[in-house]
Amino acid sequence: MKVLFILGLMVWSSVALAFQIDSTYKAKPSPKFVKYLDLSVEGGPMLGNGTDFGEQLRNSSSYLGVDARLGFRRGAESLYSRVYRYPTFGVGFYASTFHNADVGEPNAIYFFLHIPFAYSPQSRVKFSYFASYGLSYNFNPFDPEDNPLNLFIGSYRNVYAHLGFRAAYTISPKTAITSTFGFKHFSNGASSLPNSGINLFPLSIGVTTMLNDHDKDFSDRSIPKHTRRDVLHIHVAPGVKEYFVGDVKHFKLGSGIHYLREFSYKHRAGLGLEHFYSANASERADDPSQSDFLRYNSFAVFGSWEWLLTENLYAPMGVGAYLHRNDFNGEWNWFYQRVGLRYRFANNIFAGLSIKAHKGRADFFEWTLGYSIFQKGQR
Repeated sequence: MKVLFILGLMVWSSVALAFQIDSTYKAKPSPKFVKYLDLSVEGGPMLGNGTDFGEQLRNSSSYLGVDARLGFRRGAESLYSRVYRYPTFGVGFYASTFHNADVGEPNAIYFFLHIPFAYSPQSRVKFSYFASYGLSYNFNPFDPEDNPLNLFIGSYRNVYAHLGFRAAYTISPKTAITSTFGFKHFSNGASSLPNSGINLFPLSIGVTTMLNDHDKDFSDRSIPKHTRRDVLHIHVAPGVKEYFVGDVKHFKLGSGIHYLREFSYKHRAGLGLEHFYSANASERADDPSQSDFLRYNSFAVFGSWEWLLTENLYAPMGVGAYLHRNDFNGEWNWFYQRVGLRYRFANNIFAGLSIKAHKGRADFFEWTLGYSIFQKGQR
């Protein structure tokens, strides 16, 4: 009887433990993100820069690149996920070779997103547009003695940007074949010359697979009515610039104050005033009657537009017109452009990286830090 009692107790304990494990498993919350792993290989033509050395380098290069991306996708619980038809955000690693020691074998670490053109869960073929933005390294930069052919890039580290279109063909519930086509660019923002940049039009083929099971709701497309918000941005943006090949790096500093109106979940627009300081301006000045204050400082009015990707992540861009400028500080055109990426933290401090350019020619990279003030009563 004792043996039977002990055996019965063991069986009852085992069953109770099994029920407990099962109930714990069933009560396990669904993952916050659906995770994807993308692997792809790409190739494509390299564009020249209009120089004989550049054409020689381009003709002797053969480009091949590979990407590994870890993507995250939110469900209907996220407002911005519904706004953008359930996009995928993530991080990636890129490696490439040009089969040419004069260029190097650059790698990159980057942030990416791809946004579907339409919400089509039943379709086997899905189309989206994508953008990648990050930092690259392992170039073999220009050197007048050791590497005179590389007139494209003058630095070991550069900004990496990739824009284009993506198609995915579903072959199983968790796996799809993918292909992308777009424009890829490497640049250092004139922090080191030469800097015509390396430009490519790569075509890729790859595979994406879902890494976890999920019970996310992707059917809810309801979007509440947007409430207008006004915001004031204050920022500073240091950087460096070379004015000619072989020059030393000169400090530059931008600052600004901008007032914008958020008129939808996706867009903000407004106006601002900006100031730029260029170190060592007296060494480059060509007007002896000009005061040092005007030599070192420039002022502009700027029209801003911000593309809101999430409530905190956004892409600032726009066009500025100088009220006062100096050609010898690289401000050779009366207007300039800006494009970049910023992230606003919970305390309303934001940080990011943008490029200031004149007619598409880089002035300098702006490493931006700032603070946002929303209209009282708005969140």
